[in-house]
Amino acid sequence: MVEIPTDDPDEPIRLPSSLLLQESFAQLLARLFDYANRPETPHTEANLLAVLNLPSPADREAMIAVYRRFREYIASGRNNVWQWYIANLIQPLRLANLPVSRMVGNPPWVVYNAMTNDRQDTFRGHAQSRNLWAGRYLATQNDLAATFVATCVDYYLQTGGQFGFVLPYAALRTGQWSPFRTGDWSLREDAERGTHVDMSKEAWDFSNVNAPPFPQAHSSVLFGTKVPTNRQSPSVKPLEKVQQKTGAGISSKMAWSDVKPLLSYAYRKEYPTAHSPAYAGVFRVGATLFPQSLVVFEQEEERSRGLVRFSTNPAKGAWRNTERTGQIEERFVKPALFSRLLLPFGATGFSHIIGPFSVDGKSVMKTLPTGGDVQRFNLYWSEADADYQQIKSPKSPSTLANRIDLFANLSTQLITANDRIVYTSSGSSLTAAVIGEDTVASHSLYWTTCADPMANYYLAAVFNAGCLGDFFKDACRASDRSFMLLPVQNLPIPAYDAGNEHHANLAAQSLLAHQRVAAMVAERQALGRRINRNDVLRDGAMQPILCSIAAAVRAILPDYCQPVP
Repeated sequence: MVEIPTDDPDEPIRLPSSLLLQESFAQLLARLFDYANRPETPHTEANLLAVLNLPSPADREAMIAVYRRFREYIASGRNNVWQWYIANLIQPLRLANLPVSRMVGNPPWVVYNAMTNDRQDTFRGHAQSRNLWAGRYLATQNDLAATFVATCVDYYLQTGGQFGFVLPYAALRTGQWSPFRTGDWSLREDAERGTHVDMSKEAWDFSNVNAPPFPQAHSSVLFGTKVPTNRQSPSVKPLEKVQQKTGAGISSKMAWSDVKPLLSYAYRKEYPTAHSPAYAGVFRVGATLFPQSLVVFEQEEERSRGLVRFSTNPAKGAWRNTERTGQIEERFVKPALFSRLLLPFGATGFSHIIGPFSVDGKSVMKTLPTGGDVQRFNLYWSEADADYQQIKSPKSPSTLANRIDLFANLSTQLITANDRIVYTSSGSSLTAAVIGEDTVASHSLYWTTCADPMANYYLAAVFNAGCLGDFFKDACRASDRSFMLLPVQNLPIPAYDAGNEHHANLAAQSLLAHQRVAAMVAERQALGRRINRNDVLRDGAMQPILCSIAAAVRAILPDYCQPVP
């Protein structure tokens, strides 16, 4: 007997398993609801049984009980979607008892940090039980789609059956999908049952198709065959080869028969990957400057006599209408850099962050500062903190100061006495620059500082090198756009050595590039214009610098550079 939950936990709907597994059950259910939904016409239960034509007494009794239940629901105005509710709930049971030989689908793509708090806990438990959970810095990028596919294949696909699923581009490359790509989706709690898959059939990469079949994001298709479970000697085969599809004139409304002739493919280049021995463990993410409507503004409206007048950035959603205009003491304002302002070898401008900085500016105070020049700031911060605590989610840090210094990502920067190298955490191209020690890097950037200032410029040259563009795009993605720590975890950048001619040349050329970009920014600002990435890369004075950087990078990292055009 199968119990189907209702809004009354003590009164589930009970149906025999044998009845649910009948191919005609959907039609039986439709007939029952057709009878129950016409109270104006008298029907006897005998009439219903004659229509249903069920030979088993237990089945007849169960359907009559459901009929009576829904006559009551209809009489009390509670007839809603019960028929479809029951049909949807029993379908997984039917598939589990009658597994299929072929399975195709487009599962939900939902990453962990986009879920509500209660669903995060549930999802994490399911992913961990199937050894599909990627921890540490990849935790927030775990995707529901991986666990969804593994569960469907486990329960509903025959051994020897084949599947094909549309998945995010990240499924082909990124670290959080690594457990999925192995094909070993064993269950932790059940040593005798698990799911082993041969994933050696070539996957499809649609990231270079115009327009992509699934326009909301870059997509891929992964295939597999379910193989017998053998814990001692599993016959799993991981994903190895990927077809990079190309094509144009394609839309999501076209039939596959029309799309297929427009596609061609080549096998993607497989790069060797290795940690950078000197830099893999030293980069960290910037500060979470949120909510911007309370702590960030773009341009000063006025600065005089030690005071700064400002208007904070507008906000949406729950933080809408929390923007503020005010005037505070200038020591509580620091320049801040977001990825949207970063250029190769420079920045097009800076935002500003408001915070309870100590007198020396080297720490974030968790209580209001004291002294003779803090009254305006204290009034502002008290009101901003009150707004924050009223609107924040239950799991957010308790105070606004704790929010902007989450995981000490702000205070750690403040104690750094040297210039630092930053690169973008996401985007279509990796971008890097050296910034001053007093500038705060936001959460959209990763940063570190090197004991030798020229090492910062050396790293900026490597990250901005055009000859590494394909490597960063294809082998350093945590999602279809995110880089996270992969540029230093997958690329073995050698430690800076001033005695190495290629290292020294990279640092020197990078310094020249920073000086040129600073001059370009100043020229454009004088004209009331902003500079963008293409302006930098196409500038005539930058061309010999970029060529010299590319030559030096090819000398130290030849296996990771794209061919010379």
